[in-house]
Amino acid sequence: MSFLVLMTGGKAGERYRLVKEKTIIGRHPGCDIVVDSGSVSRQHAAVEMKDGGWWVEDLGSRNGTILNGEILTGQHRLEAADEIGVCDDRLVFTVGDTTPSEWVSLGGETDESQAVFQSHDEESMIVSQLDIPRPSADEGISQNAEAKLRAVIGLNRALGASLSLEEVLPRLLDGLFDIFQNVERGFVLLNDVKTNRLVLRAKKLKNAEEKGGLRLSLSLVNKVASSQTAILSADATSDSRFRLNESVVDCNIRSVMCVPFISGDGVVLGVLQVDSRDIQNGFSQDDLEVLAGITGQAAKAVEQATAHDEKVAQEQFKRDLELANRVQQGLLPSVPPKIKGFEVFDFYEAAHQVGGDYFSYIPLGENRLAVVLADVSGKGVSAALVMAALSADVRYTLAIEADVAKAVTLLNASFMRSGWDDRFATFVVVVLDSTTNMVSVVSAGHLPTYLRKADGSVESVGFEEAGLPLGVDPTYAYEAAEVTVDAGSTLVLYTDGISEAMDHKNEIYGLKRLEEVLSEPADSPAAVGRRLLVDVERHAAGQVRSDDMCLVCVGRPKDTE
Repeated sequence: MSFLVLMTGGKAGERYRLVKEKTIIGRHPGCDIVVDSGSVSRQHAAVEMKDGGWWVEDLGSRNGTILNGEILTGQHRLEAADEIGVCDDRLVFTVGDTTPSEWVSLGGETDESQAVFQSHDEESMIVSQLDIPRPSADEGISQNAEAKLRAVIGLNRALGASLSLEEVLPRLLDGLFDIFQNVERGFVLLNDVKTNRLVLRAKKLKNAEEKGGLRLSLSLVNKVASSQTAILSADATSDSRFRLNESVVDCNIRSVMCVPFISGDGVVLGVLQVDSRDIQNGFSQDDLEVLAGITGQAAKAVEQATAHDEKVAQEQFKRDLELANRVQQGLLPSVPPKIKGFEVFDFYEAAHQVGGDYFSYIPLGENRLAVVLADVSGKGVSAALVMAALSADVRYTLAIEADVAKAVTLLNASFMRSGWDDRFATFVVVVLDSTTNMVSVVSAGHLPTYLRKADGSVESVGFEEAGLPLGVDPTYAYEAAEVTVDAGSTLVLYTDGISEAMDHKNEIYGLKRLEEVLSEPADSPAAVGRRLLVDVERHAAGQVRSDDMCLVCVGRPKDTE
């Protein structure tokens, strides 16, 4: 009996028994194991039974599959405790009745191998424990370690001069390898405040060519973090309970020191572990005292570096948003176009976040004009980037294909090929013909386009012909609806920043109220648009918007012949 155990996300700990000859892992709901993440491909990887064992392979995914910290190429036979990385999610291959609680994976951003915690009772291995005080300015190193004091002082100076975690953590490990000559592996694990899990942030190996998944003791790390004590652990290979433990036997770990990072407020920031295979020269009580003193000083550096990194990240994020906003604004039309017999009114106001709302006017010859409006799913810089790419693709597609329905069909296929994964966009295009006063409307899952007639009646245009949003089905064929725009009639296009504007009771504006406002007397597209905006603002009553507001009204004034 074999399983894949999901180690990350909201379903962490869930087991998937391998009962089919081939198990598909991916984002698509039809997969055997569904990993709901935008970076995961629809069919990402597969685990297949052949030659009496289980094999894993990547299915041509966009971001690749990781096996034990290395990019997977071809098929690879799985062994117990192998870890499969599917973007930010990880699954562990288990054989037999191993329960999910026996395995905890270390995640986090690292360009090296990930580590896997393995759970075992290690009480009999503990040789010594030390209480770790909160860091203070006058905290010192044990006098029993005078021989190593100079190296320790040098390390503390190096840490004090470091600003970011990218500097602090490698310098810390480098210094420890200098101080403790028998150290062969060093790991720094920091607590992720979002998931409340320890994350591998830095490592150093004396043997740089060491391969395979790195395994650390869950029992030891948990004890160190929960008790806030430094622990010296003895030879694991001498304990009969570990003789069948592949990770311990393979690594041949003889001596381990594990120490917590504790903030000035008494919060555990993470854990530092160093270990050795040297049976003749294991760690001593003095070594543990030295490491405890170093870690106390290092905790200050970690706190300061974390605060520095957060500030830098916030400033960078702010700059990115400002840049994305400028790019987004630069793609929007500065003034409405002029087309004989028609009047155009538009309004755009960005929310406090950069979004994916977009509108444009595209001339299609002397007497034809395309009015385009779209809303890319999501928020932030990524949505704005997709919007920018879409805007360029729209112009190209409408230029090469005169049939507007076929043009949108081509646009959808191109959107799917762009590899936006789970991104989609609602989209509507209206093509005006000033010679016939005819309008063609194609909607890709967008909100209803309304035609307000001269007598005040309001009807939706293209509702029956409306198709799927862009990015859902690459083979979908769109249809166009056609309508004559008489004098005094106005077409109204908008995004959900208008129809879903919230009041202080979290009640949305809604399509019903929108239709009611459109039916009120108005003699021009501009009058229709301004009345609608005033009513939406009245409904919102100053509430902070979470979405862009975009509105385009195009029609023929009453005095148009």
